[in-house]
Amino acid sequence: MAATKTALPMLMGKPMPLVGLGTFLSKPGEVEKAVSVAIDVGYRHIDTARGYMNEKEIGNALDESIKAGKVTRDEIFITTKLTGGSAVPHRVRQQTEDSLKCLKTSYIDLLLIHFPVAISDCRLDNNPPEYMPLDTDGAPMCIETDFMDTYKEMEKLVDEGLVKALGISNFNAAQVRRVWDESRIKPCNLGRDADDTPLKDPIVVKIAERLSKTPAQVLLRYLVQRGVIVLPKSVTQSRIESNFQLSDYLELSDSHGQYNMS
Repeated sequence: MAATKTALPMLMGKPMPLVGLGTFLSKPGEVEKAVSVAIDVGYRHIDTARGYMNEKEIGNALDESIKAGKVTRDEIFITTKLTGGSAVPHRVRQQTEDSLKCLKTSYIDLLLIHFPVAISDCRLDNNPPEYMPLDTDGAPMCIETDFMDTYKEMEKLVDEGLVKALGISNFNAAQVRRVWDESRIKPCNLGRDADDTPLKDPIVVKIAERLSKTPAQVLLRYLVQRGVIVLPKSVTQSRIESNFQLSDYLELSDSHGQYNMS
């Protein structure tokens, strides 16, 4: 399957849209509206995780958009991740079934192991679980587990059709190699965070000014043209729209501050 200007083929499953809506750290009550706006704008890729605690809002928004005839389920690419205590072998199935229920879908397009270590959902006090609970020394509370055991449980979900493709996130080179060598169903992607420091880089700012674009648009466009899938996060309608407007208005070169109009 060949790549298009809007999506990249994967080893299995349907192509992944190059631009998706990120939902990490979106405040409760804001995600549902943000997803609805994103669908209206043209986004067809929504990224979430068990640890984001917003799958239910996302599911509500997607369900409403589908029922309204704005989009079909087949047109939407849903990514979620097993985070924290959900990324241990004996919890994989139940956590994935919980995701399916919250997202109001019969299958997940891409399921990732969020981190190569499992982080406890427990707290040292009585507060609700946090995204990354810490111990008294401020270190993540990890659980003894082997990520390959978790991955093998995820493979079973692909066999059953509950998940269409698998991936990993925040793994180092040695860990990626191990997953590739020992897995039956190969990972389709490697997710990682991006540094937002370049948004203030003078060269980026200058290019943005010359093109009447935002620094975010310049950086996102540069990544997309290199075949890197981007997941800009926003709950503001204007930013959701501008982050998606990355069509062929320019072709940025690798040389600093230079670009070629396409």
